[in-house]
Amino acid sequence: MENSLTIARIGEILEGLATDGLYWANNEYDKKRYQRILELAYQLGTEPVGSTDPVPRVPVTPKIGVDGAVFNQQGDILLIRRKDTRLWAMPGGAVEIGESPSVAVVREVQEETGVIMKPLSVVGVFDNWMDRRELAHHLYHVVIRGFLAGGGIRIQESEILAASWFNPTELPDSMAFHPGHYGRVVHAVEGAIGVFD
Repeated sequence: MENSLTIARIGEILEGLATDGLYWANNEYDKKRYQRILELAYQLGTEPVGSTDPVPRVPVTPKIGVDGAVFNQQGDILLIRRKDTRLWAMPGGAVEIGESPSVAVVREVQEETGVIMKPLSVVGVFDNWMDRRELAHHLYHVVIRGFLAGGGIRIQESEILAASWFNPTELPDSMAFHPGHYGRVVHAVEGAIGVFD
């Protein structure tokens, strides 16, 4: 993928990262840094080089997240216990600018759990507005089924309390899952392909 990046595409990626950084920055130093990155991104091709007053862009469409439905050789599914809600979920996170969903899910699963995933198929695309109404972001979750290809459980302690393999017949109670995840896990366990809501 790196070889296919053009100067203009690098500018677009930097623009997206800087826009998100400006949104999340909680001090003036970081805001100035992200603003400078945004200005440089415009000069790489997302805006005419002569533009002196770039218009800030705020994402207005849903963000994309990926969840990994990872199965081991025994047919157990990998679940994480999130630190923020203390509830169970599939490992996953946001797709980064310039990253495909299949690359993102492998990265997120490995970052959070230490497990290396081999992605196989899309279980479905799920809208988090169907799960809950008080949201930081409107997200579409792409759930990708795959299998254990290497690594071992080593949790990312800043975000994850625990990670474990579960026999599909012995899952935690549905109320112990992060919003939306229980239903997605059930779809993954049942072998669904292409579900959407």
